[in-house]
Amino acid sequence: MTAIPSAPPSAAHWSRLLPVSLLTLLALAAGGPWIAAAAIGVLGVDATTPMEWVPTRFPPRQAYDQFTREFESGDVVVATWPGCTVDSPAIARFISVATGPEAPRDPAGAPWFETIATGADALERLTAPPLSLDRDTALERLKGVLIVPDGRTTCLVIPFTRAGLADRRRAVAWINSTLLLTATPREQDLHLAGPVIDNVSVDRASTASLNTYGVPAALVILALTWWSLRSLPYAILVFLLALASVGLSFTFLHAWGDRMNPVLIVMPLLVLTLGVSGGIHLVNYLVEALESGPRRGVAARAIALGWLPCSLSAGTTAVGLMSLIVSELEPIRVFGFHAALGVLATLVMLFLVVPGIFEQWPIRRQGAHAGDVAAEVSSFATRVVRHATPIVITATAALALAATGIPGIRTSVAIDTLFTPESRVISDYAWLEHEIGPLAPVEVVLRFPDASTIRPAERLDMVREVGAALADLPGVTGVLSAATFLPELPDAAGVRGAARKVLVARRLEQSLSGLTDMKIIRDTDGAQLWRVTARTSALSGIDYGDLLQQVRERVDPLVAAHGGTSRGVTADYTGVMPLVNAIQTTLLHDLFSSFLSACGVITLVMMVVEGGILAGLVAMVPNVFPMILLFGLLGWARLALDIGSVMTASIALGMAVDGTLHFLTFFRRGLARAAGESAGAAAAHRIAAVQAAFQHSAPALAQSALVCGLGILVFAASSFAPTRRFAWMLSLLVAAALVGDLVLLPALLTGPLGRLFRPASR
Repeated sequence: MTAIPSAPPSAAHWSRLLPVSLLTLLALAAGGPWIAAAAIGVLGVDATTPMEWVPTRFPPRQAYDQFTREFESGDVVVATWPGCTVDSPAIARFISVATGPEAPRDPAGAPWFETIATGADALERLTAPPLSLDRDTALERLKGVLIVPDGRTTCLVIPFTRAGLADRRRAVAWINSTLLLTATPREQDLHLAGPVIDNVSVDRASTASLNTYGVPAALVILALTWWSLRSLPYAILVFLLALASVGLSFTFLHAWGDRMNPVLIVMPLLVLTLGVSGGIHLVNYLVEALESGPRRGVAARAIALGWLPCSLSAGTTAVGLMSLIVSELEPIRVFGFHAALGVLATLVMLFLVVPGIFEQWPIRRQGAHAGDVAAEVSSFATRVVRHATPIVITATAALALAATGIPGIRTSVAIDTLFTPESRVISDYAWLEHEIGPLAPVEVVLRFPDASTIRPAERLDMVREVGAALADLPGVTGVLSAATFLPELPDAAGVRGAARKVLVARRLEQSLSGLTDMKIIRDTDGAQLWRVTARTSALSGIDYGDLLQQVRERVDPLVAAHGGTSRGVTADYTGVMPLVNAIQTTLLHDLFSSFLSACGVITLVMMVVEGGILAGLVAMVPNVFPMILLFGLLGWARLALDIGSVMTASIALGMAVDGTLHFLTFFRRGLARAAGESAGAAAAHRIAAVQAAFQHSAPALAQSALVCGLGILVFAASSFAPTRRFAWMLSLLVAAALVGDLVLLPALLTGPLGRLFRPASR
């Protein structure tokens, strides 16, 4: 396409829609500063943490929140460096700075950190009265928890307060810089890990993805739009309208009071590509109207021709996005809602602006180029029609095979699915787990009501039994509990043994206050809580669902053997890893529930639009084809889906329907035209209608798919794994959807199933 020269506008040619176009552009320009301010305000807020992705009513989060209230914050930084030993003076220097009078605090005076735990501190407690263990015994008890098997190397465990979490980026930067001053001058020797580091790393990586790849992706989309429309002015116009919709999405986000999250980083790109795709289709309808009639009234004819398929395309895409609001995870829910609003805003702006501008300054397809494209499209359509039956058979077999892999789909939000293996956060985790020990905790809390008749000695026995049971589980390398710090009770054989046991038991009761300070035992309203912590690896791919089930199977019988609920004793199971497992289960549920809800709504729309139940079902075949194919293959390969890739099924379904609706619009019109021009066989009419649909829609479908696929694919280079997987998976699904619309759908329409579709009313 290229702009055609025209005489100065006259009354005969002046577009009646032009004032609407200009007023809309003026309104967008006037609102630009507020839109930009809202976007900057949203992007300037720290992203939510994975623990905040689920609602407070989510049972595993309730259990974890209760644990953190009763014992300590699970939001910690684990830090170490070469030379971080139990005798290192650097540990004392850092703790003095972090907890002394000059310790960092928020503006209200609240400290950033709680009591810092170290192997040196734990060793001192074990060797001091009342326990008075010898040093070797104390070291043996701490190995695999706070001290490595060499008996010397240790780490700092720095718990964050709410004030510290509220400013976690600055708090982590403070820890890093302070350790460089007090412990080691070489930054590459510092190794930091833990939930807070995970959250800060996610913040930085997701923001860096947008900052690094946002502009290149936008330039790729603009260049592809120019290539598609063959007109730089219209490419810029469509691009700017789509960009304005991105700004409106952030404005909606700000107005609703929703928070930034890592998934929202790809929302601007998605809304931009979908907006440009819609603009390409709308301009295509305008050019079609211009080529089939006079310039006067071209906008009205184009709107009559394209308002329904364009509106339905945007609507079904919005349905696919809106289906994500069924998720229990905040990032997915917020992404779907605001991206859907952005898509609908784009549709409104395109219809308000582009027709009026086009009617005043139209563009036409270049003759030679248009002829070449038409010839290529016709040749491709002929090959599809000729091989329609093998295409349908092959596609059916591929779908059946891929569908058997669907039950194998699994999800993960573990740290190793959020970053590439070469990233700093993963390398630090690997170093810490190799040098110190596994970092991921599973917590068991034994609750003894105040009225319980179970004495402290028996409670200690229960804790020891639970610790031993946990230590025998595969993947558990260390257990920390009251038994780590308290002496073993002597056997009660004979009078002297019984008397000694009574004395030790009395001494034990006196020692419990020290364990309360260490947050191993807690006295709460109505109960005393004894904590047992098992350590597992965060990087070894452990199925935490299976591990948690094994923990329950081992611990529940032990509790029952000591009287269980009949004596008021219960066991709670929580920790970061059980919560992560619950989030993973929710992700898998969200994948199917959002996809099925979107599929159900869109299928009903297709049934209404195509005028029949069977016709609507057939029209959905090329739309579910990409999802079943890709997700089935991922299930076969047992590759874990993360929070980014889970969303792609519903989004791609909405996008795939766009092409189907445009193709079927021209197919049904082609049926009406073929029936009016000849009285031949219905099969010949369907073939002619397929050829006509190819000529009218195939170039625009291919162009919009390239814009969406290649524009999103720029983010596949991101070091933030969810963004990268979202990009390549959605690009693959867009490509597969194009195959479904231009290969599978025409093959279905050419055959007997094409009889289900009625000619469009003329």
